Amino acid sequence: MPQAQQMSVTIPVGVAPGQPFSIAMPDGTQMQVVAPVNATPGMAIMVSAPVQTVAMAAPVLQPVGFGQQMAQTGMAPGNSFLLSHNGLYVRMALNVAEVVTGCEMKNQYSFTPIPAGTPIPATPDSSWSRSYREAASFNPLLKGKEESECMERICCPLFRGFKMDLKDGNGSTFLSIERPFKFDFCYAPPLCTCNTQEMNVSLDGVLIARAAEATGPCCTTGCTARTFDTFDASGKLVYKLKIDECCSQGGGSNFAAPTCCNESFTVDVYDANGVLLKPSTFVFPGCNCGGLHDMTNMVIAFPEGATADERTALLAGMMLIEFTVMERRRQENKDNGGGGAPANKEMER
Repeated sequence: MPQAQQMSVTIPVGVAPGQPFSIAMPDGTQMQVVAPVNATPGMAIMVSAPVQTVAMAAPVLQPVGFGQQMAQTGMAPGNSFLLSHNGLYVRMALNVAEVVTGCEMKNQYSFTPIPAGTPIPATPDSSWSRSYREAASFNPLLKGKEESECMERICCPLFRGFKMDLKDGNGSTFLSIERPFKFDFCYAPPLCTCNTQEMNVSLDGVLIARAAEATGPCCTTGCTARTFDTFDASGKLVYKLKIDECCSQGGGSNFAAPTCCNESFTVDVYDANGVLLKPSTFVFPGCNCGGLHDMTNMVIAFPEGATADERTALLAGMMLIEFTVMERRRQENKDNGGGGAPANKEMER
C-alpha cells in the first residue's frame, strides 16, 4: 500500500465550501479533494497524497459545467442555498449589441457566492473583487436574464416590468425576481416620486420577499438620498436600504462612485429597529469593458444570523436599486431620460 504524505494545495477561484475539485499529479492522474467548510478562494489547505506524487502536484478546477455546484450538493430549488454563503457577488453581463446600437436590451446577470467565513470589507474595491469577477465569468452559481417587453425597455426603461428566473446549469429555477410595470409621470427622485417602484422575489408563484422605494412629498428622504424598504412574505419590514450620492454611514464617501476615482458606492443597510448593519456595495470593476460601459458589479453582504428569507429580502432590495438608481445612471449616460427623469450629469460614472 503506497505511503501518504501531507501536501499543501491552494483552493481555486470558483470553488465553494463542500465542493469537490481535482489536483493534477505529475503522472497525469487526478486526485479528488473536497473544499472544507471554511474554504475561500486562494486559501491553502493540507491534503494527504501518495509520496511519489507530492513534489509536483498542482491544483486545477474540476471540469464541471456552469452552475453544477447546486447539483453536486443536492440543493433543492429555493432560497436555502443563501445560508451557505457570506454574500453574493452579482455581475451584469456586457451586451455588445446594446453598446453598438444604444438600444436597451434585456439585462443578464451572474450570481457568484462569497463563501462563508470570507470577510467583506466595508468598501470593497476592484482588487478585492477580482476573483469573484472571474468566477462570475466562467462558472457562476446561478444566472438570470430579464424577460421584458421591447416597447417598455425602449420607451420607459426605468419602469419596465420583467421576470427573471435565477437558474443553475441544469436549468432548475431557484428563485424568480419579478417587477411590475409602474410608470411615473413625475419621477425625479429624490425630489419627487408619485408611484412606488417595487421588486418581488418568489418561487413557483409563492412570494418570499418584496422591496419598495419610499415615496412621499418633495425630499422625503433628503435632497441627495433615497430609501428602499424590504419586507417578508407577510409584509413585515425586514431591512431599510439607504443610498446617498454624497456619503454613507457605513462606507464613507459616495461622491463620484463607483468610478476609478472612488471605487465603492455604498448602500447603508438598517434592520427594522434602525440598527446599522454591514453595508452592501456597487463596485467599480477596474479598467475593462465593464467599467467603460457602466456594467454593474454588486457585493451583497448578508447580515450575520440572517434567515434565508431575510437574505432574500436584501437581494430584492439591491436588485430594485440596480433597476432604478443604477439603470437611471446608464440611461442618462446614453442621453436617454429614462422615461422622463431629468438629466443629471454631475454624478455620471
